[in-house]
Amino acid sequence: MRRFLDLTGVFCAVTLLQAMLFVELVKAAPERGTPQYGGTVNILTRLAALNALSFNQYDFVWKTNHDGLFLEYLAKGDLNFGPRGTGENSFKSLSYIPDRHLTGELAESWSIEEDPWRLVFNIRRGVFWPAKEGVMERRELVADDIVFNYTHMSTSPRKIPTWWDFISEWKAEDKYTAVAYLKEWNANIGYRLLWGYFSGIAPPEVLKMNEGKGSDDWRLKTGTGPYKLVDVRPDDIQVYERNGEYWDKELIDGVAYDLPYNDRVVYHIMGDESARIAAIRTCKVDILEAFRWQFAEQLKRSAPELIVQSYLGNPAYLALRNDKPPFDDVRVRRAMNLAINQQEILDTLLNGEGEILNYPFSVRWPDYYTPLEDLPPDARELFEYHPEKAKQLLAEAGYPDGFEFDIMFTTASPYHLDLMAMFEAYYKRIGVKVISKPLDYPTYRAKMREPDQSLGYLADTDEGNPFQVLRTRFVTGQTWNPAFHSDTWHDEAFFTAISMEGVEQRDALLKNMNVRLIGERVPYVWLPTPTMYEAWWPYVKNYWGEHSVGTQDPGPIYARIWIDQELQREMGCGS
Repeated sequence: MRRFLDLTGVFCAVTLLQAMLFVELVKAAPERGTPQYGGTVNILTRLAALNALSFNQYDFVWKTNHDGLFLEYLAKGDLNFGPRGTGENSFKSLSYIPDRHLTGELAESWSIEEDPWRLVFNIRRGVFWPAKEGVMERRELVADDIVFNYTHMSTSPRKIPTWWDFISEWKAEDKYTAVAYLKEWNANIGYRLLWGYFSGIAPPEVLKMNEGKGSDDWRLKTGTGPYKLVDVRPDDIQVYERNGEYWDKELIDGVAYDLPYNDRVVYHIMGDESARIAAIRTCKVDILEAFRWQFAEQLKRSAPELIVQSYLGNPAYLALRNDKPPFDDVRVRRAMNLAINQQEILDTLLNGEGEILNYPFSVRWPDYYTPLEDLPPDARELFEYHPEKAKQLLAEAGYPDGFEFDIMFTTASPYHLDLMAMFEAYYKRIGVKVISKPLDYPTYRAKMREPDQSLGYLADTDEGNPFQVLRTRFVTGQTWNPAFHSDTWHDEAFFTAISMEGVEQRDALLKNMNVRLIGERVPYVWLPTPTMYEAWWPYVKNYWGEHSVGTQDPGPIYARIWIDQELQREMGCGS
């Protein structure tokens, strides 16, 4: 038998030195005070301009962070590794958690066993599905619920190819033990099973609706999470109320407090950036998770009591269709990079508020990231400005007079709007004409990977889940591959890496794949990563700017927020 040590904080092996460091850091954790119950938390999330695209899990639709408040996962990020604890993880990433920062959620613990090779999940006892009129009666969560979720979801016609193909079958061995029997090892088990996009556990009663096709009616949704979804008004608000059945507690100064502390969480859907700034300044919302540098100083002056902090935002990139001329020639793709003055974008458009970084991997995760200065010369050059060399490459590729191409982008992103004006100017200097195709967000997302997708597709990426980035954006035929990138070596290397059990060898291969993508394949035009800001009022307690403990999962974070209602009224923000 081999214990499953590298995927959970519960079984994580730590050295004595690490343990001592952990203790010292915990001692320095900020004071939290005594929780207060009641009140409403009004939030403009990092994805505040977006409405949920679907409330039906069976659709396998990218759904933002709308269901992370009422659905739970087998595991989640341990907030004690965040700013309230050791400070090792900011919990700003919406799609990646290192294995060492995990803790159990619906699975109290888990392990791997051999002969046969299987994942064993010990399901937490005393977790209850709340009663939902017309849907289900109150009952305890059991292992059969876990088994049904993964078995049923694997039948969806929209499931991602290869997502769960390393699992031969699921079994409930007893009331509280769910077992996944493995065909082979998968190094991305954490994301695929424990805390990823499609791992929220819903009651079978909901999944069985509509002859097993589920339902998109938000009124029928329920879960074991800290909140219940009680109102959805498209383009306006989504309202969540306290789930009195919630099982989790928070330990503060030796006292265990029931969660959540607040009575309600309200998402405000507000696409206009100026309106979002006005909303936090006037106390219409309590937390604003993301805004640009242009508003930071303004907000500090107009509302000096606000807590304002910065963080590194999502990098942007221009995906070039590798499958069609002229971008099927790597020389043209290199030219498109060399024509862009990244330093000027950083200095002017971003006012120096950002960094020039080589993505898709994130600087946050040093196990995988290769610093810009350590890249091979041909790769490092792509982040420099060489318009004359760009023109030379175009001529060598058969385009001495340039060409024209279209770029799809979303009007929901102010950064995209600003970048487009600079693209037009830069590319004009090398004889390339840009045709802008602005789209609202739903249309923009729907167009990705469609046959009529533009030659250029301006997008953002999250903070670099190593496996997800290398698969979704670069493996042949994948849903989220806007460059239509296809490379046999990359595909084979990815499936080799994900099947490796040896961490050091696997990480070295991942690093090599990333460097090769940047310098040799050149599927994108890489762009500066902007600094973003967030703000919240001082009456918002037990909060340090964390965004997610899983993939789009802020529920456990919001559940730990309490509102100092007296201070809120004193500041003129109370009802």
